[in-house]
Amino acid sequence: MNIDKKKKKEKRNGIIRWFIYYLMIAAVYIYMTTVSLPLKTPLLLIPVSLCIAMYEEPFNSALTGLVAGMLLDSAEGTLIGFSGIILMWCCLFTSLLFAVIMKKHFINILLITAGVTFIQGLLRYLFYFSIWDYNEGFNIFYHEFLPVIAMTNVFTALFYYLIKFLVKHLGVIRENFIEEKSDDIVRE
Repeated sequence: MNIDKKKKKEKRNGIIRWFIYYLMIAAVYIYMTTVSLPLKTPLLLIPVSLCIAMYEEPFNSALTGLVAGMLLDSAEGTLIGFSGIILMWCCLFTSLLFAVIMKKHFINILLITAGVTFIQGLLRYLFYFSIWDYNEGFNIFYHEFLPVIAMTNVFTALFYYLIKFLVKHLGVIRENFIEEKSDDIVRE
């Protein structure tokens, strides 16, 4: 494949991939703000942003985490920027972890999602209930935040495989070359 054609196709695939990413984030935000179930509503923006961060560059991951966090703040009705800052840093560290140390496996992203959701829930519990010495604070943590953490981790599988499919089909184009054996090579 010609190098110029390859670069154009990769650029086109990147634009399509990022458009689908942000369309997915918008769909998840709409779902979180409109659908009410008898179960606790999971924080679906966390696994989406972390799964995107797993496959993308650190700066793009941090920006995606910031956008997803701001939307999460809007969906939850919390202080704007609270989840944005948490998700921005967590997506940045996730991207760096998978680029340098960790392999891109489902178990790894499941553990990271559980950790980030727990950190977000714990900080929310600390700043919204514990710091004000709310009497029923532990019951809220036990009956509200822990089910949300569990439901969020259940949905991680869906987003992991969906984003893995997108990266596989719209990611970097890899070419395979077959080297032919030639007897015309003169060695001295």
